[in-house]
Amino acid sequence: MKELFIVAMIIFVVTVIGDICFTVPTENPQRIFFFLGKYSVVTIIYLVLTLIVNKIRKKHS
Repeated sequence: MKELFIVAMIIFVVTVIGDICFTVPTENPQRIFFFLGKYSVVTIIYLVLTLIVNKIRKKHS
């Protein structure tokens, strides 16, 4: 499970750095909501996948 967490953290950090470095900040407040929504969805997907993997592991052990 550590490997999955490390991979998720690497993906998250790379995405954040990419958003910060390669998008020019504008005065549009919708951009902030877009980034917050995107990271919320990524976090929810990670938690759901982790839950599914844990259930499968418990089932087979």
